Amino acid sequence: MIEVYNAITNIANQIEKNVFIDYNNFTSETKTEQQIHEDVYKYCSDVIETEFEYLKNVKSIIGKDKKQFCSINENGKYIVSFVAIDNIELLDLNFSLGTIFGIYENEFEADNLKAAIYITYGPTFQLVFASKDEGVKYFSNEHGEFIQQDPLVLNSCGKINSTAGKASEFSSEHKALLDSFFNEGYRLRVSNSLCLDTHQILFKKGGIYSSPATPSNIDGTLEVIFEAFPISFIIELANGKAIDGKNRILDIKSPSLHQKTPIYFGSKDEIARVKSTF
Repeated sequence: MIEVYNAITNIANQIEKNVFIDYNNFTSETKTEQQIHEDVYKYCSDVIETEFEYLKNVKSIIGKDKKQFCSINENGKYIVSFVAIDNIELLDLNFSLGTIFGIYENEFEADNLKAAIYITYGPTFQLVFASKDEGVKYFSNEHGEFIQQDPLVLNSCGKINSTAGKASEFSSEHKALLDSFFNEGYRLRVSNSLCLDTHQILFKKGGIYSSPATPSNIDGTLEVIFEAFPISFIIELANGKAIDGKNRILDIKSPSLHQKTPIYFGSKDEIARVKSTF
């Protein structure tokens, strides 16, 4: 697993430097915003695929965007899912965006997750690595080197209320749940970047993130293999919980590459209240 970690730190440094520091490399007077975003996403995907090419213990990798397997070594034991850039639409706003990795053994089942990692770029250049053996490790980047900090562990409750989706489509139950948290002094913290919103809850040691089912997205918006499984894995190892409103996310079996889910994750007390609501 150390080889995988080292590859991801190399990826992080390249993307931070060439996208978030030298962003002008992708811009020109003749390019539309969409073309710039497409070029950035392709660059990030290419960097990821190139770094993983050299890892003998990786069988294949697959990105959320293209969903095409890139074979590495047929004798490798890991298959790697990745989100190259989390919500690239925020790139022009100088927000922290992120990359998400899930490291699975042999197949995309939650029980086969061996590690999950996310990186936050831009103003907050940091990395979170989680495995069953080592828990949740947090690293800040100093002059191109990732320095380990104190472990990230959630308290039983927090004060952050981060919710995604269209408020006009929230169910009455979901609206009442959000209002109950706000009435108790919870603070709204939402960026629409899954990496950054997760990082806020972990860094502040508690709170709740919610992305409910809505009429426009009856199956939710987060993709199970690429987003929900890795983030839920990290949250649970940090002493939190992640559910779809009723059931544990990591109990989903045999998800398809395109399968989505609603999700609620964070501190145990908040998730208990979600369960009682739904």
